[in-house]
Amino acid sequence: MVLNMTRAGHNEKVIQKNVKQTQIIAVTSGKGGVGKSTISVNMALSLQELNKKVLLIDADIHLGNVDLILGLRPQYTMEDVMVNDTPLHEIILHGPRRLDILPASSASMDIIETEDLFLRKLSQAFAGFAFNYDYIIIDTGAGIARNVLAFLLGADKIVVVLTPDPASITDAYAVIKVVRSVNKDIPVFMVANMVNSADEGEILFKKMNLMVQKFLNGRIILGGSILKDDMVTRSVKTQQPFVLAYPNGSASNAIKILNRRVLHGHSIQNPKGNNLFDRLRNNKKIQFEWNL
Repeated sequence: MVLNMTRAGHNEKVIQKNVKQTQIIAVTSGKGGVGKSTISVNMALSLQELNKKVLLIDADIHLGNVDLILGLRPQYTMEDVMVNDTPLHEIILHGPRRLDILPASSASMDIIETEDLFLRKLSQAFAGFAFNYDYIIIDTGAGIARNVLAFLLGADKIVVVLTPDPASITDAYAVIKVVRSVNKDIPVFMVANMVNSADEGEILFKKMNLMVQKFLNGRIILGGSILKDDMVTRSVKTQQPFVLAYPNGSASNAIKILNRRVLHGHSIQNPKGNNLFDRLRNNKKIQFEWNL
């Protein structure tokens, strides 16, 4: 009996040692309409092409359109897991390149924010499931709503998308400031979208990084620039992501650069475990700094 327990304990340790460490990447923005969801989808598909197993979570409750970008129609959302006990694997959508998508809804996020019981249920459903993936990409909502910040602080790395529009720049800085008020170490990558040239994107990055250094005593990392491109517009209209429709286009190459920088960039050890929904439960207790 003792021998069996020892072997069981040994096997458990071996299993824990060999468990895949899933990296969680949140893609966000200060305001809507800057191409955040398009970038999330194309990042996920580009990673999947590298023989990485990727889960894309659509957590943008007001402007969520991951399914539209991919031409998919979700039958269930996370709400069905929480309210109707639908098995998590049944609500997963399967997209191009065998990409897995976990759709949310406005009701899902409302429940997550108000009911810890349902968040525990999601956590239990997700336990072990997450280890199927190399990367989880979360397409968050825009701005600094509490549920958006909970997802951001549950990530291992954050990608902030902005455009040259002054309101986009100001709101992106607000997101970085609130995140930095809680966690000064989480890597933040900036992507300049819809710019006229790589130089314009680099200038935007330098300005933002200077503000972060001066006022937040930190730094951000250059993720890259995505130029204005008719191919991107056409891909959105045809519901075919540009990394599939135009794999050698400038936007697709920019996504490859972004992924390479994010994947190889510094990562911190998240003390809240590998389960995203356990992290969300912990983040609900955080008091955010709203004095922007």
